[in-house]
Amino acid sequence: MASQALLTPDPPLELQRSVQRKLGRCLIRLQQYEILLKALVAHADIAGPPTGLQGVQDAQLACTQKKTLGTLVGMLTERHLTSADEDDGTEEPLGDGGIWFRFRFHLGLDANQHQATTAALKELVDLRNGLVHHFLQRFNIWEPQGCVAADAYLDASYETIDGHYLTLRDWAQAMDEARAAMASFMRTATFEDLLVNGIAPDGTVDWPASGAVRCLREAEDRFATEGWTLLNTATASIRAQHPDQQPQRYGCGSWRQVIHESRQFEIRRTVNKQQGCGEVWYRSRQEEASMHGKNSP
Repeated sequence: MASQALLTPDPPLELQRSVQRKLGRCLIRLQQYEILLKALVAHADIAGPPTGLQGVQDAQLACTQKKTLGTLVGMLTERHLTSADEDDGTEEPLGDGGIWFRFRFHLGLDANQHQATTAALKELVDLRNGLVHHFLQRFNIWEPQGCVAADAYLDASYETIDGHYLTLRDWAQAMDEARAAMASFMRTATFEDLLVNGIAPDGTVDWPASGAVRCLREAEDRFATEGWTLLNTATASIRAQHPDQQPQRYGCGSWRQVIHESRQFEIRRTVNKQQGCGEVWYRSRQEEASMHGKNSP
């Protein structure tokens, strides 16, 4: 009898339409939230070689399309919301010695904020599930009293959903601004020096990754005799092949100083009896030579 009454209702049309409109408004806002969350999760941690970044990004975006809201919220809280007491992640080894880019966006929260935000996001998932799966079980919208209760509940629900959406929009905007700043920096000469030459903005040099050491090793591969390379031969080749690579670029007065400062090479001095002058030879330190060999194509 109860089911028959539901199939042949005498609905309070005006109240019922208000409930339907407000339920639809909540569900639309939830879908907007979910679409934005998918984009944020997909783009907030991108890593790979330069030529493969677009493929990585496309694959991550496609993967998020299949995730539920609960899964996406879990990814957000576990990967991109960190408390002050947590490590924000460790760097991954390159393995093949190639160039590797990583953009990682995360929000640092204190312990109380992190706990409160995580709990609020879980409540949002529960709210969504309740609206989608259990709304009609909770509210009898074929009765005036049920419509009134549902109407008030939907007003409060929309306020909660909209608050979460606005917060997420702020996070997404901050991520986009960070990505834009990174892209702008990557177009500067400072970034080129960092990437190609291992020279940080403060002038410090990452010698193993520096262009100078790379050039010395290239010359070593071409001109080594019994494991040693004549420095004059190497520098002549570097001037011809890589004129932009000069010791002064690295704060050094000579290539001998580059070798000394880099600590990547051994050096020895000999006398050329035919020419009656001293000569400087160098070779990669044995442990460095081993690593260089592993990283070579």
